[in-house]
Order: sequence, then C-alpha cells, then structure tokens
Amino acid sequence: MRGAKPRRGQLWRGPASVGQPSALGRRSYIDDILVTAGSWDETCERVEALLESCDQWNLSISVEKNYWGMRKVDYLGHQVSEDGLDAKPKDLSSLRDLPFPSSLRAMQSFLSSLNYYSRFLEDYAVYAPTLYELREVDFAELKMRADLREIWNGMEKGHADCNAGESGGIATKVDPEVKEGRWLHAFRAFWTLREKIGTTPILRHFDPDRLPVVIVYASEWAISDSIMQEHDHTYYPVTFASRTLKSNDLNYNVVEKEVLALLRILDLNYNLLVVRPIKVLARHSTLAWLFRSSGLQGRLGQWAALLSPWTLEIVKCTKGEDEILGVLAASITP
Repeated sequence: MRGAKPRRGQLWRGPASVGQPSALGRRSYIDDILVTAGSWDETCERVEALLESCDQWNLSISVEKNYWGMRKVDYLGHQVSEDGLDAKPKDLSSLRDLPFPSSLRAMQSFLSSLNYYSRFLEDYAVYAPTLYELREVDFAELKMRADLREIWNGMEKGHADCNAGESGGIATKVDPEVKEGRWLHAFRAFWTLREKIGTTPILRHFDPDRLPVVIVYASEWAISDSIMQEHDHTYYPVTFASRTLKSNDLNYNVVEKEVLALLRILDLNYNLLVVRPIKVLARHSTLAWLFRSSGLQGRLGQWAALLSPWTLEIVKCTKGEDEILGVLAASITP
C-alpha cells in the first residue's frame, strides 16, 4: 500500500481513541505499508485491522497504488516472498556494468550504493576497506599511469588473475611491484563487490522453530559473521554482518577477534536470538574455553560476563582455515 496521507479538508487530530491494539503483521516505512500473512483469510483480517487503524487516524490510501494477494512484492529495493528477502536494487544493471571509478566522488557513490545491501554481501568488510582507503591523490595517479589502466582493462576482458604469467597475458606487461601492490587489491575488491551485488543470496525469513546457527570468522583486520538456519540439511542465510577492526582491536589474537564477531552478531540481532539456544560455528575450539573458565580478568572477564546470559553451543568448524569463508557458498543455494 502506498500514498497513505491525511484526508483532504481535514486536520490531523490523532486517533479517535487511545489504547487501541496495533495492526499486527505489517511493516511500514513513511507511506509504504507491507502486509504479510500465511493465508488469504489471514490477509483479509490483517488488512481490515489496518484499514480500521487508518480510519481512526484519518489516513487515506490510494487505491491505484495498492497490490493485493501478491506472491512476490517489490518493497524498498527488495523483493519479498515466502522464500525470503532478495536484494533488488533499482540501479542493478548500472552497478554491474560500472567501470572502475576514476574519481574519489565516484568511488564514494559506488560504496554508498552497496552499503545499504551489505547484509546481503558475505564478507563485505573484507573487500570494502581497500576501496575506502583510496584518496584523491591515488585517483590522480590512476589517471596518469597507463600501466594501471591496462591492468583494469585486462581484468574487464576476463584476465582476472593478473599473476597467471601466461605468455602475452596481462601479467607479462606489469611491474612486479605493481602486481602485488594496493592497486591490484583495489581492482580485485571492486571487481568482487560488483559481481557479488548481482548474485546475492536470498535471505530466508527467520524461523523461530528452527535452531539458529551463528558462523563467526576473523581475519587479520576484519571480522565477519552470519546467522544461518538449516533447511533439508542445507544452511541458508538469514543475515550477514561484517566490519573492519579498530586500531586497538588489531592486536587481539584470533580467538579474541572471534569473540568480537560473536558479540556483534548477538547485539545486532538481539530481538531474533534472545532466550534461544544458539549453535556457534568457529575455527577454534578455544572459544568454548571462555565459557568454561572462571576468574577471568580484563576484557576476557568482561566478554564472559556479556555472553553468560546466552545459551551457546560452540562447535569447531571441521573445514580448513581457507574453507571457512567458503562454507556458506558451498552449502547455500543462491
């Protein structure tokens, strides 16, 4: 529903009576209202409750902008269905065809476009910081150096692996210092993010009857985590979250970084996860030691206190370190 607004000729005077129950089963943002239900009868009941609330608040709804009984609906840049939530940016085609930005402003515009959909992008914080670090002087260098433009043009033509060293390939024409430098990392980060936005997985609706599985990962300078739920022996994502580490966090060991990732996902999704048993998949079984130890001091003691109200089962991931980031992609159907 769209276009909800006060009726013409009437001043908004508040509801006819206070203390009325909320019209449940709907999500609203400004004048866009989404009503969801499991059956047609339930849909009718919820719509009637919503219309009664609109009448009490002297709100009118545009009939021309309404859609009823839809299996899928586009809502705020997403496609919502019974299967889950799918990212559908309006400018997806332009994002997929975007060349590497030639100015700082263009790069900032690209990153801003992706930031809203970061929860659909696994390990967004692993790739984005490389691009955030670029400055005006870097783009001035890019315009002046033909070898850098040649690297990007080669990647655009399908030569994504600039270190392949094939005869006549792009790798034979590039300074070795450049190949391992920040520009190659920046090009690959941009390429990866641009491709990921076009192949984002559908985020499943959270099922309160299924066990939530939290997967945490920590690298040298970033943490990443996700909430999954198992359907037919396959993990499907509910949400992704990631961020770069702050300067004072960089000295933490990998287990401490995993704790940071766990605390963050629990905080961001508190309403979904509170009072529920949670399975945590991590690289190191040492994380489980934190919950069994007593008399911890310093930040470990503080973290243990923050995690103590939660019912967590810590499970060491059986896959190798290089596979932990791919465990989602290997078991998820996009």
